[in-house]
Amino acid sequence: MNGIHVNSTAPFFARHPDSEYSVEDFGLYCEVISALQWRKMNGDIFMVADSRAAEYYRKIGIDKVWNGITELIPDELDGIDPEMFWAAGKLFALRDIPENAALVDEDLIVWKTLELSDNAVTCAHREYISEGIYPDPKVFGVSCSGLLDRLDKTALPCNTAFLYIPDSSFRLFYANQSIAFMKECSANRNDDRLCRMVFAEQRLLGMLCALTGTPVETLMDMNRLFIAQDDYTHLWGAKQAMRDDPEKRKGFLERCRRRIRNDFPEFEYVIGAIDEYTKKKGSQ
Repeated sequence: MNGIHVNSTAPFFARHPDSEYSVEDFGLYCEVISALQWRKMNGDIFMVADSRAAEYYRKIGIDKVWNGITELIPDELDGIDPEMFWAAGKLFALRDIPENAALVDEDLIVWKTLELSDNAVTCAHREYISEGIYPDPKVFGVSCSGLLDRLDKTALPCNTAFLYIPDSSFRLFYANQSIAFMKECSANRNDDRLCRMVFAEQRLLGMLCALTGTPVETLMDMNRLFIAQDDYTHLWGAKQAMRDDPEKRKGFLERCRRRIRNDFPEFEYVIGAIDEYTKKKGSQ
């Protein structure tokens, strides 16, 4: 089964318009291992990116980690506010990939071979509905041509850290409806960004599955997300912990280097490429 990573640089440049694009060292190591482990256990994996992200990976010298880099995401996101919708690139990727593939977040590592349904959408896990994160869609002040009024508000959101949609027509339906929602919201800018992004990406998916009668399966049980297991690693809040604690960061980086040397020795050159580049960036 093919997989895709997605990288849109638009959110970065919206926050840092005069900066050179970069990914933190622990982020680079995680996405490298995510890609290599997917290739080992599940098939080819491609980076779907905008032109600036593609150039970045080639400049560092780690572009061969993926089976290919495809520039499908528009640099400026076609009128979508990149600060409000920081994950919009994932929806463009889902819309424009030529064949079905599993979307794998770059900070998610899948350690096992997956056996996914040909009839159901598979996501990372479902999420509970809380008013603070998933308010009534009426608060957004958009209608998406009346679609939102037809949706089941009790349908649980689908966490898309992992997402596989075997039905290409439903994949396009979801992607197009999400993009339409993001564009309509972007035309009426609002400072409440979190709720709009997670609606476009996660709650809308669950609602559209309910609307069309599309079954949903999950990789993980949402009630057991923080119980130790061996099948998946998702950095989640660990990223902030590593920013705050140099020792945690150092330990994580060394474990990543050891994993690459032991499991993917043909890609050991990646260690030098990442360390040299991030050291150079840090000295600037």
